[in-house]
Amino acid sequence: MISENAYLVSIIVPSYNKGDYIVETIKSVIEQTYSNWELIIIEDGSTDNSVQIITKFVELDKRIILINSKKNAGANVCRNIGINAAKGEYLIFLDADDILNKNCLSNRIKIISKNPKLDFTVHTLQVFNKTIGDSKFNWYPNVKMPLKNFLSHSLPWQTMQPIWKLEFVLKINGFDENFKRLQDVEFHTRALMQPNVNYLLFNELPDCYLRIDNDRKNFNEFEFLNRWVNSVQLYCDKFYGIIKKNNRNYLLGTIYRVIEQVSYQNRLKSINLNQFLELQATIKNIQIYQSINFLKRFYLYLGWEYNKQKIRIPGINYILYKLLLF
Repeated sequence: MISENAYLVSIIVPSYNKGDYIVETIKSVIEQTYSNWELIIIEDGSTDNSVQIITKFVELDKRIILINSKKNAGANVCRNIGINAAKGEYLIFLDADDILNKNCLSNRIKIISKNPKLDFTVHTLQVFNKTIGDSKFNWYPNVKMPLKNFLSHSLPWQTMQPIWKLEFVLKINGFDENFKRLQDVEFHTRALMQPNVNYLLFNELPDCYLRIDNDRKNFNEFEFLNRWVNSVQLYCDKFYGIIKKNNRNYLLGTIYRVIEQVSYQNRLKSINLNQFLELQATIKNIQIYQSINFLKRFYLYLGWEYNKQKIRIPGINYILYKLLLF
């Protein structure tokens, strides 16, 4: 085990109405084999029993810190509050319903201590539904060009997989608070675009666990899609002018992913025709959508139409997605 005095790690957790899950999350931090950490929980206006649960842990362990943010300001605002409050040399971003393996910090600090010039490292994650092990899907950061993966929304890793040098996160100004969705995608894209960014990817046994239990989800479908579509517009317009011209087509992958969902939810009647047309108009107004040639515009048209159909042909979305990238 690495010495407790090696590095202080700040674990930043936005919390909003996760009272049913946050006990497991906090306990997974307390049970770390590496003990030089601080857990900064930013409470985001929860209306359940989250605050009472967190407060009890704060009273028991001085390493746990509770900060109240503006009422329901969003995860990116909470993470920035955590970044500014952090005292550690390194950061991990953890959601309030996810879990760390007991060796997570020890594993990551062992690598960092041998490579102190790294801005971040990325590690393997395992998905679970209700209990760890009920899904065998491991999310390996096994990619050669992660920037292109983020641009095209073929996401190479999730928020809690990296450990970050605080100095680097401050240099890139943390999370963009304008984004209601794609906050982590935008953050990672910007990080990878930094000159001389220094990072390593590790395809090993999972050291963290992502909960995808559908019971934790409760949202209005149109509001969810509207936040996603507007964030896609922000993301594509933000990076369109600053990435290399030969990388711009990758942004069409991000657009296609949201087209799939908007058309599909229209077919399911989760959104009505007027809502569909409103979302479609926003997507078509994205700068790169306006600038593409006839052929790529035709591929997007096929995507709109195909995902409204009841008949499903395996591989069609994959083919259209790939055609748009090149």
